[in-house]
Amino acid sequence: MSSINKRFSIFGFLLIFSISTVFAGTFDNNLLKVTAYNNSAQASLTTSKSGYVQGETVVIYGEGFGSFEDVSLAVETYNDGLKESIALMRWNVFTDKAGVFTASVPFDSLSSDSGRYTIKAVGSETNAYGETTISNVIAAAGNLDQCANGGTGDPVEPCSGASWVNGNVNNSKAHWVEGQSVAYRQILSGFTVGSTGNTVTLGYDTTKGGKHALDYLTSFDRTETLAMGNNPCSGVAGCSLGTFTTFPIPVDPRVTAGFDQIPANGDDITQIPGNFTLFGGTITGVSSYTVSGSYAGDSHTSITITFTADSTNMVLSWGGHIGTRADWGALNSAVFISGSPYHMSQDGCSFGCGAQDRALSASAVNLNSRIIIIKQATPETAQAFNFSTTGTGLSPFFLTDDGVDNDATPNNITFNNLLPGPGSAAFSVTESSTIGFYSLTGISCVVSAGGTSTTNTAPLSNRTASITLQYGDTVTCTFTNGVTTAANVSVAGKTTDAFGQPIARTRVTIQNATNGETQTAYTNTFGNYRFDNLPSGDFYIVTVWNKRYVFEQDTQSFTLNDAVENLDFVAASQ
Repeated sequence: MSSINKRFSIFGFLLIFSISTVFAGTFDNNLLKVTAYNNSAQASLTTSKSGYVQGETVVIYGEGFGSFEDVSLAVETYNDGLKESIALMRWNVFTDKAGVFTASVPFDSLSSDSGRYTIKAVGSETNAYGETTISNVIAAAGNLDQCANGGTGDPVEPCSGASWVNGNVNNSKAHWVEGQSVAYRQILSGFTVGSTGNTVTLGYDTTKGGKHALDYLTSFDRTETLAMGNNPCSGVAGCSLGTFTTFPIPVDPRVTAGFDQIPANGDDITQIPGNFTLFGGTITGVSSYTVSGSYAGDSHTSITITFTADSTNMVLSWGGHIGTRADWGALNSAVFISGSPYHMSQDGCSFGCGAQDRALSASAVNLNSRIIIIKQATPETAQAFNFSTTGTGLSPFFLTDDGVDNDATPNNITFNNLLPGPGSAAFSVTESSTIGFYSLTGISCVVSAGGTSTTNTAPLSNRTASITLQYGDTVTCTFTNGVTTAANVSVAGKTTDAFGQPIARTRVTIQNATNGETQTAYTNTFGNYRFDNLPSGDFYIVTVWNKRYVFEQDTQSFTLNDAVENLDFVAASQ
């Protein structure tokens, strides 16, 4: 029986069938398309198993709907030819008083080239919505998904539920940024508990025409975190986020050993550490990398994971790092590859699974426009330096150059993804005046190779780096501070009477108003006095007194920057 005829034969299995007001269906190319639904409340939808074989019955459980509510059910599959989901069947059920229902459908009545199905339910009165997935289990099998985290400009959708996509993705379904990690999962189903030595080989297209796409592997939750709702177990029966093992992802020597396109870079690329995570199983080993092709042209990298099945259904998850211009050079990262360069594949496995490939369009990836601020203090210090900022995406911060990296008081900060698309924007970073021995001695800014951003750090007295950031550029600004040791200087002068004759034995007092220190001296026979080794830059008050004379001005005050040799006092005429 053809797949199309088989789809239409399913209606003989339906006990209840209605044209739901929630789903608007039309016949086109002999397929029933699901065009729209509206949901306003979350409900729960589960099945008795995550995968079925011929002859079995799919049992569906729903809860969280209205009491005695009419609920529309639909079973869909994604059609690669039409590039959209189609409904294989739909029918209505009624909940009980608690808003719960149980429904069933013969698995033989379903047909899909991919062997993957999505079950959806929506209440006719509450619009409560639930969704889950099932798959065709012929034997132990693997099924590769990638995360579609919402279209460009749309709110981020977590890697959960319908966001796990069993096909290719473009900018209408995903938005990633250069340097982020795309989340992937492989659903492993139909295993015998306790079976050992199972292997699966994952592959990814590392380069296309010498341009770097997914350059290495990282953890599944590096960008879309668990806190954001990333859930590789979503829709997989028996899978729990609390039951998993991890295995470190090996460092790829081709990434770290200087295979970039900028000779001056040498081996300056650092692979971000990550783990393979297996929910419901135990990873027992990970192979080294196998590379086919050349980094200068097209290359494909693969790696094999060995595991023990601790449950019937498991989920293996990881991430694919999107190559950056900062690592591989201007025009050499994946955003400059046309088409769909981000390919992750299931190359093979020990349990007979077929090859699968998931592509992400370059249109779904943006360049990372970022500003990096570095604090350099000489000598290094535990003092915190505060900064204020202007520009969307920046916020006030502090840095401490204490010589300890990766601690709670970093000496640098990075502001990522400051521009959502082509264009430019203005930003500024200002270091606050420092209380202590350090003074700002310099600000320098560098634009990434090939970038067209502009910066202005003059005058230094403004303590500000002004930046016009262009899309895709990285601007790094270093604020340098040092301890300025003031030179010691002297203050000297003379006391005379109204006729210019020297007055001896006049008491002269100098007070450093900055630190409170006071010194006293007496004029000699020639009326001279002198104070040496006075710290410059401080504020001083000098006072004279003599029991036989009254001085026209007996006190003088000033900020001492250079030596003073003529701070004279003249007595009034008697």
